[in-house]
Amino acid sequence: MRKWLIGITAAAILGLMFTDVSIIESNTLVSGAPKKVTPSEQAPMQILATKAETKVIEKELGEQMAVLASHYEQNMRYPNYSIPINEQQIDLLKPLTVLPVSLNLGEGVDSSAQLSPSQFIYKHGDTLRATLSSTGPIKPTQVSIELVENNKTLSRFKVTNIEGQYEATLDSKDNDWPVDVHIKASFNFAEHGRLAILSPIKYSPDNGTILSVDEPYVEGVNLSIPVNIMINEPGRYRLSANLFNQSKQPIAHLNAKQNLVKGKTTWVLNVHSEVLRTSNNPGPYLLDTWVLTKLPSRPGIRTSYGDSRIGETKINGFALNQYDSTPWSDPQDAARLEFLKKLQ
Repeated sequence: MRKWLIGITAAAILGLMFTDVSIIESNTLVSGAPKKVTPSEQAPMQILATKAETKVIEKELGEQMAVLASHYEQNMRYPNYSIPINEQQIDLLKPLTVLPVSLNLGEGVDSSAQLSPSQFIYKHGDTLRATLSSTGPIKPTQVSIELVENNKTLSRFKVTNIEGQYEATLDSKDNDWPVDVHIKASFNFAEHGRLAILSPIKYSPDNGTILSVDEPYVEGVNLSIPVNIMINEPGRYRLSANLFNQSKQPIAHLNAKQNLVKGKTTWVLNVHSEVLRTSNNPGPYLLDTWVLTKLPSRPGIRTSYGDSRIGETKINGFALNQYDSTPWSDPQDAARLEFLKKLQ
């Protein structure tokens, strides 16, 4: 997961390669035809300016590479299955949160509309729910709410107006809609005409369920946490969760990938002890934000999801000196760091 740094580096290098740092004077007319000024005809001061600009760019790029290399070297202390996180990493801390979609008509209009699905992931057989609300004096009228894929209607919601707020429900029983769909609300908004709001959701097969957590134990450098799962569809899965201290401050994002067969299985999430030593926290901990994902088996297949019966779970800890203190190392990480350092 640290390969993104290499991608940033490549983009920076390409930007330098294709940056035109030469200074060419405006074309001059000779017998009505434009003449391009050659580099040899540039004024000496312009050539000096070109060299100075090149040195500035090279210096800035070198400084950026040094910062990237430093960050990369710090991250290399932790394996990809157990990385430190902080409160600003909302994408990891709240991965399945559904966000309301608002339609604001700009300055001078003190009314807006908002579409809010009840959740982000629905399973086959769930009742889909959404609410269309508004603020300000203008209220939506002639409201219709649909489930769409690529703006093609799959089904229509039943809509009920409750004191100016529109509650929509759709029974998904016996339907096999695609995974990536949208809820679409269409309505009249006074003189602004007929408007629409789209909110993305996931409609997933019920691939499996996270059932429970067994007692953790120390194994080498890791705090190992057994997780019991029921798998309904065989395939390659990713299991993830976040580790917090007792005050619910984030410590680590945990994840693992594995090929699983149908049936009940126990899967181990590992917390690398270097993360625990960095936070100076021997536990106990809290484990939450569970996500079970079924990965695509081939291109064109969408990522789908499982479910969880458990939420915030207390995890017992151990004294930090009980863990193996061997540093984490990965030859590929070392090679990438060497590449970054050569670019400084």
